[in-house]
Order: sequence, then C-alpha cells, then structure tokens
Amino acid sequence: MKIGVLCIGDELLKGAVVNTNLAYMGQKLLELGIVPELSLEVPDRPEDVVRGLEFVLNSADFVITSGGLGPTADDLTKPSIAEYLGFPLELCEEAAEAIKARWSTLRHAHGWGKNTQGTLPFHFLNQAYVPKGCRVLMNRFGTAPGIYIAMKEGDRFPGKKIVMLPGPPSELHPMFDDQVIPIVHENMDGKIYSRLFHVSGVPESKVEERMQPVIQALPGLSVAYCAAPEFVKLFLSTRDSGILERASEQVRAIFADSLLSDTSRTVAEEVVHLLARTGHRLATAESCTGGLIASLITDVPGASEIYLGSVVSYANEVKAGMLGVGEETLRTAGAVSADCASEMLSGVCDRLGAECAVSVTGIAGPSGGTAEKPVGLVYIGVRYLDRVRILENRFRGSREQIRARTAAVALNTLRRLILGLD
Repeated sequence: MKIGVLCIGDELLKGAVVNTNLAYMGQKLLELGIVPELSLEVPDRPEDVVRGLEFVLNSADFVITSGGLGPTADDLTKPSIAEYLGFPLELCEEAAEAIKARWSTLRHAHGWGKNTQGTLPFHFLNQAYVPKGCRVLMNRFGTAPGIYIAMKEGDRFPGKKIVMLPGPPSELHPMFDDQVIPIVHENMDGKIYSRLFHVSGVPESKVEERMQPVIQALPGLSVAYCAAPEFVKLFLSTRDSGILERASEQVRAIFADSLLSDTSRTVAEEVVHLLARTGHRLATAESCTGGLIASLITDVPGASEIYLGSVVSYANEVKAGMLGVGEETLRTAGAVSADCASEMLSGVCDRLGAECAVSVTGIAGPSGGTAEKPVGLVYIGVRYLDRVRILENRFRGSREQIRARTAAVALNTLRRLILGLD
C-alpha cells in the first residue's frame, strides 16, 4: 500500500505553524512498517487543493489530508475534493447532533449566548455536510468530523482511498490513532510484524553499516532508520514473525550496550528509571544548554523522585558564586574548559546534596567562538557516585543542534555510568 499525505493551509507555507501533524503521522505509520511515498503542502485555495490531491493520487493509492475541514471561510478542503470527485454533500445527522452539543458547551463556557441568542451559526453546522457514501469519522475533541472515501468502479479514481482529517493536532492525533490506523489495517495486504529500537550513542551511518549482515541474512526483513540527537530509531518490519524475532535477537546482540530498554522512549526517561531503581539523586549545572537538560529530565513522569534541581550558571559570577568555580580557573582556563566543567560538577553535587550530576559549559554559537575555542566546543562533566567523566566535544550545526547534541551526550554518558558500561 502506497500512502501519500496532503497537508492544507496557508499557515504551513508561511512558516507560521510547524507541521507537527506530518511528523506524527509519519511516526505512527512507521510503527506499522509503512513509509509514506510523499507529502505535499498546499494553500487553502480550492484549485490548489484539487491540484495537490491529483498529484498525490498519481503516486499513492491511499491519501491522507490534514486541515481545511473547520467552520471558517478558508476551510475549503471538503467541498473542493467532493466536487472534484463528483460526490454531492449530504447532511450527516450524527455529526450534526455532535456539533450542536459541542456548540452548546462552548456557548455556555464562553458566554456566546449573549450575542447570538443561543443560535447555532450555519457555518458551524456546515461541518456536518459530508460526501455522499463516505464513512464519517466522529471527532471527540472538536467539531469537524473526519471523512473516509473508498472509491469504487465508475468513480474518478477507482480503488483509491482518501481520508480527510481536521488540522488542529489536538483533534488529528487521537483521530489518527483511534480511527485512521484501523482503516490502514483494513487496507493492508496481510499482517506486518514490527519492532522499534532506540540506539543511543551510535551514528546513523554506523547503525546502518552494522545492520547490513542482518538484512542480507534475513530476506523479507525491512529496516528503516531515523536519526535524532539522542538516538537512532531502528525500525524492523516483516510479514514473518519468526524473522522478526531472529532479527530482534541479533539487534540486541549487536547494540547490547547502546539500546534503551523497551520501556523507555527517551534517554532522559531511561536515566530517571535507572536512578529510581538505585535510589540515587541527580542534580545538573548548565551553562550553554540553558536548562535544556533539566527540562528533558522533568518531562519524565516520576522525575521528582530522583531529581533535586539545577543551577543554570550562564554568567561567570554565577559559576563562581553559586557553584564554587574558582576565580583562578575562570581567569586561566576560562569558563569553557575541562577544569570549569569539573568544578561545576563538584559544586552542584555539594550544594544540592546529589550523588550524581551533569555539568555542561561551551559555546553554542552562532557567535562567541575563537580560533582556540571555536563554536561547538563543549565540555561535559558527568558523575555517578565515585565515577567521574569529563568529556571534550566539538559539535557541528546550528545553536539549537549544538545544545541538543550536548544534552544527548551528557544524558547518555550518565546512562552508561549508571549501567557500569564506562
């Protein structure tokens, strides 16, 4: 099955909104062993919606659209596509009742009744009109229902399937999980067995290289890679459950020291779980990352059991006053140095009473670098009980990328120390 994605909205093309829907749908489809053939973003104009749909349908037999189903004047996806395909719109009573109920809730919550006399505007009810013969996908988190069209012989694109979803992520995500994924399963030719691994601390090129013997030895195994600062997502899929199990065993052997546990989705989550088992507490001292590591840790439910806090010591006077970094160190070695990272590490442990800690200091750019200390130079200190590591790193990329890679290396180094791998 070839899937194409059509994202509709001027705001996407203007950069006013980041297209998180595409990333979400791509990740969910990858879990089924499916990589979309293509994605396309088009404006809200009817002619662009139709032209975009036609383009995607020429490359895919299952198209998912996002956006343009709401009540405003620029929500033109549904009427444009319905007219193009030759499906008249008709009222869906179930959708109409759901829209009326939601309108009543919103009216009371926001006091809209004072200006509208409690009357449901027609443009709101217009969302309940759907292409004749479609399957309506009810929306529990908004007003606009989704639409599923399976075209038959005699239709404009016989055999093709189209799913239309609303654009707000708070609506699209649960609808995709609860309603679109089952539709995808309906249209899949047989069952696909899949498994996702997170390989931390190994570059994507090395992951791919090490997987080549596995791929060659197991015909029918499909392997996909997705690199992020903290790990490489390694996705296996096959129609043979036995092949999946053999491939999984080999992955666990090849990347034994680098795999996150099956219950962890991030390195920070793995660190929190490990420390919760050991009973040790963590503190962080951050300069160039500006609290990013603390944010990643506190994003994990249950982090309060092991995490004491952070000192974001951006200025030298804070490094000295709050963390006890020596004036001599700052004057001779400088704030971006192994000595400073080491003293920040000791200081945050002493002041917050932690058994383990992370410290980072560096130059994230885009300015501030010199020939001796270029942009991307970062020192990371990691302590777990009596084991300490001070790392010099030279990261490349934008300011955001350098900060993200710093946090990833710091947390992965701590993970390895806790596990006794370093």
